Amino acid sequence: MLKLHTTSEHPIMRDTPSTETAPTPELPPFKIKPLMRSAVAFHESRNMDWSAVIERGITKEMVVLSGLWSVVSDQFHAFDRINCIWADRSAYAELLVLDAGRGYANVILLSFHPLPALLVSEAGLPPGFDIFYAGPVENGAGGYCIKRLCDGVLMSKGHHNRNDALSALLESATLR
Repeated sequence: MLKLHTTSEHPIMRDTPSTETAPTPELPPFKIKPLMRSAVAFHESRNMDWSAVIERGITKEMVVLSGLWSVVSDQFHAFDRINCIWADRSAYAELLVLDAGRGYANVILLSFHPLPALLVSEAGLPPGFDIFYAGPVENGAGGYCIKRLCDGVLMSKGHHNRNDALSALLESATLR
């Protein structure tokens, strides 16, 4: 009688690993619950970005104290951001409001960056500005004038001396 060999009985096939893999138990699919429409909104309609000018002398450690924000804190909401610029341009910081209400604000410091000092030329002028004499002061014209060099705009005129013009330039909002 003729005997048929099956693959499991074949001498060569017995020593080689099987190409069939054992069935693995399938995990139930993870069901993702979609977000509701009310969970998504424009950032501007939910959270605000504030900008604050911080007085000279306030340190990095003091900027997160609730007392600093006590007068304006009723405007803040959780997860608002506050961009802080020191009045003397010495630093920039970003704060995150965790909680706020009337008279208190719980904020954390996200980032703090000390800024380089404004470079001043030998004449005491910040770069990009010029002070020149335009003749005697008559009806608000003439005198010492301040000119922005990048676009040629005459920022102010009629100063009685160069020091007055320089003081006006250094105190102007353009340099803050």
